[in-house]
Amino acid sequence: MLLEFEVENFRSFADPVSFSMIASSDRSHADHLIAVEGSRDRLMRSASIYGANASGKSNLVMAMGMLQTLVLRSHLAQFGEPMPFFPFKFGKPGELISTHYRAVFLADGVEYEYSLRHDAARVLEESLYHFPKNRKAIIFERAEGRELRAPQDDGTLRAIADKTLPNALLLSKAVQDNHASAIPAFKWFQERLMVILNINSMVVEERALARMQQDERFRTQLLKALQMADLGIVDVRGKVVRMDQDEMDKIPPEIQEQMKGMVNGRIEQWRRLEIKTVHQVVDEDGTAVQSEMDFHAEESLGTQKVLAVVALILEAVEAGKLLVLDEMDLRLHPLIARFLVEVMNDPEQNRLNAQFVFTTHNTGLFDLDLFRRDQIWFVEKDARGRSVLYSLSDFKVRKDLRVQKAYEVGRFGAIPFVRGGKVVE
Repeated sequence: MLLEFEVENFRSFADPVSFSMIASSDRSHADHLIAVEGSRDRLMRSASIYGANASGKSNLVMAMGMLQTLVLRSHLAQFGEPMPFFPFKFGKPGELISTHYRAVFLADGVEYEYSLRHDAARVLEESLYHFPKNRKAIIFERAEGRELRAPQDDGTLRAIADKTLPNALLLSKAVQDNHASAIPAFKWFQERLMVILNINSMVVEERALARMQQDERFRTQLLKALQMADLGIVDVRGKVVRMDQDEMDKIPPEIQEQMKGMVNGRIEQWRRLEIKTVHQVVDEDGTAVQSEMDFHAEESLGTQKVLAVVALILEAVEAGKLLVLDEMDLRLHPLIARFLVEVMNDPEQNRLNAQFVFTTHNTGLFDLDLFRRDQIWFVEKDARGRSVLYSLSDFKVRKDLRVQKAYEVGRFGAIPFVRGGKVVE
């Protein structure tokens, strides 16, 4: 479970911002909270993030995904290979020279804190702490030009650090060398964190299809949710098909280049999904009949989105994962979006304490009957192009205030300032 995430100098987040899933003293919706054993802190099951277009909401999701990618893949870096580095673009020369990430999370019931600072060429600082018995203890501290600090190390972690390239993370390298102290934190990034930027990607659909074929319980729950969403779908069938040369030749050259990039240029790995949905309708005689539809060619983009989001939420709920989703409500009916949030907030359905963080423009979800104040967040960009992050709990809000209307008229900021006037003369 996530407690806190911080980022500095990543895309529009020039200054440090902190996102927290730790509950405030707000007493509303106590069932939306997760009790943490041995701690006074309670964690939220879900959080929504609002903001105008281009405010930086997606950049917060990207930052979480980038840290995950660095943790999972930096051990593959070659000597001298640049690190993924996306600093703020509009600062003064030399003002912002490194990106900083910090994540605090629970892994195997123990709190961990991981911090990373790097530039385009190398890791500048890296640290991993844990809190056994609620006391902070160092696993390692690494900084450029300084000796590794690892008080509990028997020498093996130091030996691994000596072999770690300047552009690689010690957390990643230590796990590849099977160092026990690093494994729980690494596995949280690997197995408990799902960051989804493109909900309609083939990867998401293929993941859902595989789960349906391997797990009958997952399949049953997915179909039940689709029926509850009133899509008319009673079954989903599909398979992964490798594309032959004739099919690939029909793809426009510019799309081929994009696909090469997606699969590392290995054309023989190109594949597509054949998904069919089964609808049950009533014919003129009143008899129930079933009809099959091509998922991508005949179903709406909204229906495709519902299936993908439902599959991801079920995966998170079944395994107690953190799902971070950009533009959750895009192409979703507001009532379906609300229904999915209610699933995550319900402790009877969300028994393994999954968490759901999403960006949205859906003001219909801006509702204190659905969320606590600390579950609603905002991203706003200032005149210098810098994004700031803050919560509704930072404001004094009366219980009888119509918060949706208050947001729409700009009381909490994080809305577009649309200038009137004629576009077409």
